Amino acid sequence: MTKFDFTEEEVQLNKKGILSPRQKGVIKAMAHGIRSSSKSGVWIILGFMFLGLCIMMAMFLQTMDSRTLQTLGPQMAAGLCFTVVSVLAMVALMVFISRRQAAKLEVAQVLSSEGVISHDSDYSSSGSFRTYYVYFGKKRFSFPDDMSRVFPEGSKFRIYYCKVGQIELIMSFERLA
Repeated sequence: MTKFDFTEEEVQLNKKGILSPRQKGVIKAMAHGIRSSSKSGVWIILGFMFLGLCIMMAMFLQTMDSRTLQTLGPQMAAGLCFTVVSVLAMVALMVFISRRQAAKLEVAQVLSSEGVISHDSDYSSSGSFRTYYVYFGKKRFSFPDDMSRVFPEGSKFRIYYCKVGQIELIMSFERLA
């Protein structure tokens, strides 16, 4: 049994460079997930920024007397304003990039690659996990599990996929004679 869920009709549509309605729905759901995770990330970042600013203000005000506050007050205010503006700029950049990535994902084109299958793997000692690679000719896809049963070494396959940035989604594949 394979981990891929596609029909013969979807393979025929992917051959023509068209996504099936179900595949479009999956991609649209992924794009929605990218957008919503960036929105929720904004609130987490802003919450930690507000908490950090409150802690910094309390620490600075606790150690200052009225004379020191008059001389360091404007510098401290400028530093806090710079911090707030830079964090807000980074948040805006994060939201912009994630929305752009989601928009590109929704209009992704079906690409294909074919070739003789070869396998490789890599072990990350820092993460204690193994990544498995399947080569379709020169095109490499990575998997968390060994895919040698699905794609036997030495056989010839054509794979249909969508690629946007680092995201590569396998839409369907077919074994060639």
